[in-house]
Amino acid sequence: MSTTAPACRICLVTPPVFAPAAFASSLSRILACADVAALRLRMPGAPADDLARAAAALREVTIRADIALLLDGDADLARRLGCDGVHVPADQVAAARRILGDGGSVGAACGASRDAAMRAAEAGADYVAFGPVSGTDAVDRETVVDWAVAMVVPCVVAGGIGVTNATDWAATGAEFLALGRAVWDAPEGPEAALRAIAARIAEAPRPTA
Repeated sequence: MSTTAPACRICLVTPPVFAPAAFASSLSRILACADVAALRLRMPGAPADDLARAAAALREVTIRADIALLLDGDADLARRLGCDGVHVPADQVAAARRILGDGGSVGAACGASRDAAMRAAEAGADYVAFGPVSGTDAVDRETVVDWAVAMVVPCVVAGGIGVTNATDWAATGAEFLALGRAVWDAPEGPEAALRAIAARIAEAPRPTA
C-alpha cells in the first residue's frame, strides 16, 4: 500500500541583523501567515550577549506559537539560552548531541552531500538540511527526492527558496523548506511574501512511497 508524504512545512531563518524587541513584536503576526514549524536564530558573527537578547525576545513568541527555536552553530550556547535545539555543520552533530542530550533537537547542515547526511543521521541528527539550491555548490534535486523517499530522518531544503521555486522543491518530498531573505527582503513585506510562498508549497504534489 502506498502512502503520501506528509505536507511540507516551513522553517523560518531570522535576518542576520535585527532589533530583537521590534522583530519579536511583529513575529507573531508573521508566524500566523503559514504553517511554520521552527524559527532558526542565525546572526553570523554576533556577540554572545546579542544572541542572548535576541533569544530571550524570540523565545516568548515561539513558546506562544508552539514552534521550536533553534540556534545556529553553537550547541553549548543554545543549551544555556534555553533554545529548543541547534543547527550545526554535519560533522559537529555528535558533539552537539553530547551537549544537548536527548532533550534538544540537533539539525545538520549537509550541503549537497548525501554521504554527509548519512553520517549526520547516524550521529543522531534529528533532521538533515540540504542546500543551497542554486550556484556551483547546489544540491541536486534527485538527492533530496531519494532521501525523502528512502530515509526516516526528515530533511530540510535551504538556501535560495522563494516563491518561484517553492512548489518544485516541496514536490521533492522534503518535510521542510527553510525561508529567509525571500520573506524578510520581499518588497510586499514579510507577511504577504510568506503567504505567497506557503500557497506555492500547498500546490506541490507529494511523492508516494
